[in-house]
Amino acid sequence: MATILLAEDSSTHTALMRALLEQDGHRVDCVVDGQLAWEAFQASRPDLLVTDLHMPKLNGCELVEKVVGEDPDLPCIVVTARGSEGLAVDALAVGAVNFVPKNSLQKLLNHVVRQTLSMVEVNAIFQHFSGHLENPEFSIELPNDIAAIEPAVLYVVQTLAAATGLSTVQRIRVGAALSSALFNAMCYGNLEIKEEDPVVSRMFTEDSRNNDEVRDRAAVHPYRDRKVQLRVSVSTVDTRFFISHDGPGRLTRLTPAPGTAESFEIEQCRGFVLMTSFMDDIIFQSGNSSVVLVKSDLEVV
Repeated sequence: MATILLAEDSSTHTALMRALLEQDGHRVDCVVDGQLAWEAFQASRPDLLVTDLHMPKLNGCELVEKVVGEDPDLPCIVVTARGSEGLAVDALAVGAVNFVPKNSLQKLLNHVVRQTLSMVEVNAIFQHFSGHLENPEFSIELPNDIAAIEPAVLYVVQTLAAATGLSTVQRIRVGAALSSALFNAMCYGNLEIKEEDPVVSRMFTEDSRNNDEVRDRAAVHPYRDRKVQLRVSVSTVDTRFFISHDGPGRLTRLTPAPGTAESFEIEQCRGFVLMTSFMDDIIFQSGNSSVVLVKSDLEVV
């Protein structure tokens, strides 16, 4: 269970988000504007901040910037609505670790919160080993199973905790971008799932039958023999994540452009928004069948 500070000025959305988060066993403290959230944060540190963007007195982007500036180990998730895309991009730029569209709260909120808290937990364990892992390099081969993504990403986060001087928030942002890239390689690259296929938007719901559709597809020819390859290389200059897949599909769509209203509304574009927001460089290779994500200036201890 985590203590979550929820900043939202809409009573309707507050009630929905609070109910969803409490269903997952979290304690939720609610405030109605950014200034009250800032005061609540200073009075008692939560484990996670979830904030709307358009709020009186202090908007969500300003709140995230103040919180991360004060505590670079506290993850912040922003909730986006139509018309707040610009603020969302700014919030990701100043330190938010992820976003959830308001029209997808029931589908995505708990998924994103769980993913974030899992990375917080593994980071807390391994950051005590900071500086004890020198310039690590390793490779992971993933089957076409969505469940394989999280353990791979958590392994990367614990490696970064032991090898670099990144803050908790920075490591989680890397993990979120990496998770998106692996998801794209697996679903669009190897399994050739079409972007408009509703199975994509159902993958993060509680109904396990939705993931069964993906597993059934992965079990038949020609998809069953395809893999996703991840290679990680940490140096004193940067960390590079090499991701490739065996299928003919594209790793990600390039339109609509990241940060536009359309990119936030289309679930399948979330990954590219996070990748471009959290990485310093993205290099597509081999006709969009492989990508290199580059995170510079990692301040290796």
